[in-house]
Amino acid sequence: MQQHAGPPHSIGRCPICEAGLCGVRICTGDDPLSQQPTGGFILCDECEALWLEPNTASEHSYVDPENPSCPICRGALWSTSRWALQDDIKTLGWSGAVDPDLDITPGQV
Repeated sequence: MQQHAGPPHSIGRCPICEAGLCGVRICTGDDPLSQQPTGGFILCDECEALWLEPNTASEHSYVDPENPSCPICRGALWSTSRWALQDDIKTLGWSGAVDPDLDITPGQV
């Protein structure tokens, strides 16, 4: 079974590229298996625009395509962060920003 690589929880469609989902990512620092988030950010799964708060009307930046880094810990993006789980989002206090109609459930492609 193919697993969806995109965000399981998103706050909306990307206002920049209009094609991607703005998913919630969790910085885990040096330990990508950490259950305790050190911070969160929003990342478009298409154009890699990112926001440091769950509001895509705020200022955004982009991931450096040659050296993608986490905006929280500055480590390698894909090894120091992961897509957020429901508990992570609750811990961040961002539950109200998530659009449940965009949630990806296991088994969905």
